[in-house]
Amino acid sequence: MNLNGDPVPGSHWLLPSAAPVVRAGLCSLAQPSLRQARHTPRFLFHEACLLLVAAGRLDLHDGSHQTTVDTPSCLLLVQAHTSADLMKTPGSGGQPFRSVLLALSPELLEAFHRTRAQPAALPQDEQAFRQLPLDDDLQDALRQVLASVPSPTLSDERLRYRLMDLLAALAERGHLLRRAGPPGTASRLRTLIAQAPHQHWTAHSAGSALAMSEATLRRRLAGEGVRFEELLVDTRMHHAMLLVQTTGWSLQHIAQACGYQSRARFSERFRARFGYSPSALR
Repeated sequence: MNLNGDPVPGSHWLLPSAAPVVRAGLCSLAQPSLRQARHTPRFLFHEACLLLVAAGRLDLHDGSHQTTVDTPSCLLLVQAHTSADLMKTPGSGGQPFRSVLLALSPELLEAFHRTRAQPAALPQDEQAFRQLPLDDDLQDALRQVLASVPSPTLSDERLRYRLMDLLAALAERGHLLRRAGPPGTASRLRTLIAQAPHQHWTAHSAGSALAMSEATLRRRLAGEGVRFEELLVDTRMHHAMLLVQTTGWSLQHIAQACGYQSRARFSERFRARFGYSPSALR
């Protein structure tokens, strides 16, 4: 309700505030919230995502395409590995910016594409992100998924069916999220670190987890134009950005969750990556 007692547009989409929920091999769910307008440069959507703006406005620009989402009656589809500049602006009347972000695992998308009798080939110029209206049927499918992801009593098998139904509803409307294809070394490394950003990662330990030597890991990353240390920090900072916007945790707690014992060092890394300190988001 707002100050006049009227329902706040989009509020029916919001679940109880909580840290991001991860259902391994299926999806993850986060609900970012911001009270001040903030620009996030080069934010990487590592996995394919469905994004709904419950309150406020979101502007995205990937260098060639720009879009604005400012209503909960539309759903934004974002393809995996999309890097875009984001601008989040709170709503009128003092309402914070609120969104719902559902990330879909590559394994889930691959399984969905295998179930299609005649897999549709996406055009090569498919946009990295696009909007579509939320009709009643699509809303129902999305609501069921959003309520299911954080449920501790719902099995992964049943959640998979509900996610598949949501993907089928999108496909019926002519919208397919691309199958990721074989991941490169950088993508595999980012996924590994994202699963445990608090861990003390080194090139040696990460290489061992990926079944290769440190030298092989660094050589393959160099072939993709990536340095281990830079990817490690960037993955942790993306995780930090979500935690700052979705939890009430102290910055010290968030720093530790991202692998930093020093809050000052964590804040320094965050500022270097995004241009402002994590406290500026609170």
